[in-house]
Amino acid sequence: MIAAKMMALAGAIVGVMMFAGVRGGLPPRAEPAVPHATSELAKRLKPVLNDTTPIDRVSSEFQTAEDFAATLHAARNIHVPFLELKRLVVDEGMTLAEAIHEVKPVANASLEADLARSEARADLGAMK
Repeated sequence: MIAAKMMALAGAIVGVMMFAGVRGGLPPRAEPAVPHATSELAKRLKPVLNDTTPIDRVSSEFQTAEDFAATLHAARNIHVPFLELKRLVVDEGMTLAEAIHEVKPVANASLEADLARSEARADLGAMK
């Protein structure tokens, strides 16, 4: 009985962490998570960025390549400046859904964040 309760509690904790987009409390990385945007990643995402800014400059502060690509896709999908979403996600520590809601309250933030993450995973998966 106790073992079943412990397993249920562990499952609930894992579920909450997955859906909450837990990022806080992680130590800063010594190296950038997006290793100067590999040339293949840069080629895939440059059209989405729609800017002359070097991709390694705008990706350097993200924890993962997926976070970077998802934020980039979300900005394009909801027609808001990428740098504004980046500021909220990177500097303010918001989840992508929270940042989307902040800059565009009328958008379905959860759905838009999920769509952007799917697009990011597709980009990263195509590189493997």
